[in-house]
Amino acid sequence: MREAWPSPVTGTSFTQGVVVAGQSVAVSAESDQLVAFGDGIESDAVTLSWGQLVQVGLAATTLRLVTGK
Repeated sequence: MREAWPSPVTGTSFTQGVVVAGQSVAVSAESDQLVAFGDGIESDAVTLSWGQLVQVGLAATTLRLVTGK
């Protein structure tokens, strides 16, 4: 997980991390619009508003991306 960039306005300096099996991370929105997505695909984003909470963990199964060439 990561914050997009360090922010001198919010004081954010933690820009990445790892979620390990059996643990989760809870993130609360402290602004009007927090965008969360797990795979880097922007269309899969979930938008949270002030005070909403998202809990992130590892899925029991993994996704296999198959590309057609």
